[in-house]
Amino acid sequence: MNLITLQEIITTRGFDFDGGLLAYFIPLIFIFAAWFFLIRRAKLHMKSKKLPKYNAIDSSQLQHFASKQSLRDLSGSIDVAIIGSGIGALSNAAVLARQGFKVAVFEQNSVVGGCTHTFTKDNFTFDTGVHYVGGMSSVVKNLYDQISDGQLKWNKIDKTYDVIYNGTTGERIEMTDDHDLNRKVLTEHFGIKAESWKRFDRAKFCAKFWSYVVFQLKLWHPLVLRLAWPFMCLPYRRYALRSTIEVLRECGFSSQAAGALTYHWGDHGTPPAQCPFFMTALLDTHYKAGAYFPRGGSKSIAKTLVAAIERRGGHVFASSPVEQVLTMKNMFGQHSAYGVRIHGVDVLVRKFVVSDAGIMKTFGIDGDDNAKHALVVGEAGATQRSLLHKDKKVSVLEVDDGVFEVSTKEGSSKVSPCVSDLSLFIGLDRSDEDLGLLAQNIWHVHDWEHDEAFKKMLEDTSADLSTAEETPFLFISNESAKDPDWPLTHPNKSTSEVIAVVKSSLFDKWANTTHEEREKDAEYVTLKETLTNSYLEAFYLHFPKARGHVVYTCLGTPITMNKFLGRCHGEVYALDHDIARFDGSDVQRALHPQTTIENLYLTGEDAFVVSVTACMLSGYITAARASWGCWFSVPPTLLTLIFGLPQVEMQLARECCGYDSHHDMKWMAKSIE
Repeated sequence: MNLITLQEIITTRGFDFDGGLLAYFIPLIFIFAAWFFLIRRAKLHMKSKKLPKYNAIDSSQLQHFASKQSLRDLSGSIDVAIIGSGIGALSNAAVLARQGFKVAVFEQNSVVGGCTHTFTKDNFTFDTGVHYVGGMSSVVKNLYDQISDGQLKWNKIDKTYDVIYNGTTGERIEMTDDHDLNRKVLTEHFGIKAESWKRFDRAKFCAKFWSYVVFQLKLWHPLVLRLAWPFMCLPYRRYALRSTIEVLRECGFSSQAAGALTYHWGDHGTPPAQCPFFMTALLDTHYKAGAYFPRGGSKSIAKTLVAAIERRGGHVFASSPVEQVLTMKNMFGQHSAYGVRIHGVDVLVRKFVVSDAGIMKTFGIDGDDNAKHALVVGEAGATQRSLLHKDKKVSVLEVDDGVFEVSTKEGSSKVSPCVSDLSLFIGLDRSDEDLGLLAQNIWHVHDWEHDEAFKKMLEDTSADLSTAEETPFLFISNESAKDPDWPLTHPNKSTSEVIAVVKSSLFDKWANTTHEEREKDAEYVTLKETLTNSYLEAFYLHFPKARGHVVYTCLGTPITMNKFLGRCHGEVYALDHDIARFDGSDVQRALHPQTTIENLYLTGEDAFVVSVTACMLSGYITAARASWGCWFSVPPTLLTLIFGLPQVEMQLARECCGYDSHHDMKWMAKSIE
């Protein structure tokens, strides 16, 4: 039998053995070697011992305080300083720590976690920002497992996760994890035609596809975004950035049907007429597989991530507000970040600084007054701020006979803060079962005309349109019913939360007062009592057994948001998710993870979009942008973001729209062109 040599096999397959084969395999060898060493490096920074479960992690880890001496000891010994401790910051810190970076997270609040933190009053523990999480696919679940070392556990809430209630007509519609059933219910209730759903699915696919294309540019250098923008801005604006109401009307939905379809606009805080359609498209299937809640409450997210960071030598500090990002000019005249100032101590870093404080807090986009209080002071942040402002206005004034003065005034900002909210925390002296509190959410809307109700609220100068009877919507969430561990830690107790949108200007007169001063102000106390009683009546409407069992209430205002979350205007979701926020090359570069200041990066919802999962993804994306090593540490993540999502959406479109023929798929490709 003749033996075929390796050279003959390779030659028959078209390879030139004299250098061709070597040139073919060298890149593969390099990639596998880099992958092996980086993964090995990541594993070396985790102590080899049995990891504690989420409910065994001490909550005191979320309240570590950094003394001035400890800050001096940290200075120059850490690689990365991260401002804020929201899920974007913690996921970013966890990814970097896995790669061997020595990270330090600094939170201004007394408890770490941002919107994932909890607080305890009168033996009740309240979740502040996480009410339910969707999009829990195997890929997303794997991402959470990576940053929490597999210790973060999730519980699926009721099959009927949302209930829509029209406060004007009394209509009640249940949304379940059966997407087809939801459509059938809406079709029967509003008489929606099959052709309207088909048009909606086509528009939804195109909107999601082009939004993914643009968002994936955040993985690359801002120059790539600037070069690619002229080629993709037209289809992006046509399919993704049109008004939600405009698209729904073109699809053939009535105003009532459109209102029911956009009932959850409070998830991003922008009413349908101002909201880009891709946000509605994303939400339409976000809870297709149901909604989830972290076991042990939302603090389990912060606890497991902080434990993973500290396990690898990182530090997470509470009550450590960053006063300033330290910058200097390099030899090329470009500003570069080299540390942060906390409690008057300069903490220097060896690599870079990441901000999860939001772009308004980091750079100050609301004009000179806000810029004075920004973390990046002086001319260092001028370039970043200029990207978010419209063209400067030049005016010529005659100050004397024949003497003219030219003045230049910066234009208004292209982005604006999101609407504020009121949060009523309710403690009850009976269990969820006794009071009939279900593991679901109630969307109590004023009527189906969301934009009209929102406009009236903004135009009104009193608090009357923020009461339960007039507010655009109330969101009622029973957190204790969603957590299976709650009865073990709080027997015969339950909690709920009622959220409503409000104008932050209603509370401006008390913005600079202390808590004690506000509690002595009769007008302030009366306003809070009026709103509290109004929201309680709405709560009793949906859960009548709860009447007589409310033993604790606390109403959080925009002032509360500013204090505990470091907001500037009491905004619930940082920047408003309107069309202007996602349009324009300058705005996209300003909200890019890589800022115009060298070694300063952004993460969190401003750098991506709102939602728990989106903020978690922003931590991954910022880590990949800041360190090439992270491309190897989480390859499934980035490959999914770059290549997987469009294919997933294509398959989803086939399932939703029934596109089984090659002709239908060709139509999809043509519509995208």
